[in-house]
Order: sequence, then C-alpha cells, then structure tokens
Amino acid sequence: MNAPAAGERVSAVIVHFRTPAETLRAARAVAATVPAAEVVVVDNASHDGIERLLAAQVPTARVLTERSNRGFGAGCNRGARETSRPYLLFLNSDAFVKAGAVAALEAALDGERRAAAAGPRLVHADGSLQPSVRRLPTPWRIFCESSGLAFLSGGRRPFEGHTATRQDHSGHREAEALMGAALLVRREALEDVGGFDEAFFLYAEETDLMTRWRRRRWSLLYEPRAEVVHEGGRSGGDALFGQLHASLVRYALKHHGRAAARFSGAVLDAGAALRYAAALVTPGARGRSRRRRYRSAMQRRSAVAAVPIR
Repeated sequence: MNAPAAGERVSAVIVHFRTPAETLRAARAVAATVPAAEVVVVDNASHDGIERLLAAQVPTARVLTERSNRGFGAGCNRGARETSRPYLLFLNSDAFVKAGAVAALEAALDGERRAAAAGPRLVHADGSLQPSVRRLPTPWRIFCESSGLAFLSGGRRPFEGHTATRQDHSGHREAEALMGAALLVRREALEDVGGFDEAFFLYAEETDLMTRWRRRRWSLLYEPRAEVVHEGGRSGGDALFGQLHASLVRYALKHHGRAAARFSGAVLDAGAALRYAAALVTPGARGRSRRRRYRSAMQRRSAVAAVPIR
C-alpha cells in the first residue's frame, strides 16, 4: 500500500476576522505546499468579502461563515466539526507554512502515538526565531512575568514565566506548552477533551487545551524541521491586550481556583499600571504602542472584574 501524500490526511483550519490579505496568504501557502490538504476558512462575521477573494485566489478553499464573532476557539471547533480528516492544522491568519512544514509535522505525530499535537519552529518575517516553546501558566509564573522578574532574570528559574523562559528550540522534543499560532492536532486527541473551551474568546484557549491534554496523558511535540512564519498581532494586537489579561485570569480560575485567579488579576493589573506609567515617558512609535497596549488592559477596569469569580 502506498503511503499517503503529504497533506492528504490534513484539514487546515484558518480562523478569519478582518485580515483578508493575511488569510489569503495563509490559505495560498497551504494550497501551494501541500495541495492534497483540505483548506477551510472560518469567517467570524468579518463582512469583508473574504469568500469572494478566496474563490478567486484559492478556489479549493471552503469558507464557513459564522453569524457573529464567537472567538478563536469557537471558530476552530466549527472547522473541526465540519471536517473529518485525522489531522487538523490550526493556523492563525497571520501565519503561513513554508515548504515541507506540514509533512514534517505529520511525521512527528506519526512517530508518537500519544502525541496530541505537534508545533513548528516559528520565525519572524525576517527569518529570526520566534520563541514558541513555553511553560503552562501558574500564579507564580504570571507574577514573575507581570512584575518583570522573568525578563530581568532572562527567563531563568526560579523567576521564569510562562512565556519568558529559557527553552531549547534546537531539536525535536516534548514540550509542556507551545504557542498556538500553528499546531497540527490529532483529531482523536481534540475529541478526547471535548475541543476548545469556547469560554476563552481570544488568548489562552490553546493553553487550556494543552493543560487538559496533559491531564489525559497526551504529550505535546515541538518539531523544528517544520518552519512557519508568524507575524503576530494582525487581528487586534495592542488594542486587545486587555483580553489577554482576562483570559489568563480565566485560565487561573479554571485550573488553580478562585484565590489564584484573584491573585493573578491583581498582579496583572499592577503590572499594566506600572508599564503604562513607564510608557508615558517612552518616545516615538514604541511609546505609543506601549501606551495603547497597557491602556487596553487598564480600560477593562481590572482583569479580575473581566472574569466573574464567585
């Protein structure tokens, strides 16, 4: 029996919200590098003509239109429900696969039966490494990041954060957590934990998923032979930074309890206020970006208030 062609077992799911140029590029890259893959774009009520654009430029892509924007995880779940292939490539609209990436991720999952997902080496547009191997958030790690201790320590223990860490990106390995910009997921593992938790509108939904996989004895793989370019921030960026804080509080509440959520919210709020004050004297575009980012967090009144904790 002949081995399946690269991508033949893969449904690529791209969640779209008002990033037509980036979504087109992401879909084109999948279609060009693994023509056998199925490409599904979930349009989160963008009303920007993405279906027409895809029909003209990536005619093999299928568009699923949501009535409202229910968030990234909900979009991923919709794409998973309406496909049937055993592997699901969840791809941010601002990320695009390079030649050989999907095949390398497939090979990683084929080699480890209990691997729920495999993530690639993420790079910036200039080709430099974008660190994507992470740790799962804990109240201590959230504190270390928000206080600046993780940055000042260079991500070294005991002050490492959940994103600010010193992780090896040089070779194939198991990982505790990965950035979710591009993940090849085993459908069986996704269904085993019930899919993405749609209570997370944006951010931390993949972290929550990885935590639930870990509890079900699934592993997570990092595969640097697969390379994906990730620009980041194209669907909101700094303006949605408050949503990141709210999602971290929701994660802490779900996995560590009410006291941990209150603590996490308090340190996130304090960190945002201190950084906003510093940004007031930061000149130029960098200062404007930082002020917009931390104003977004502060305008939610508090990260704790954003997620009811009863």
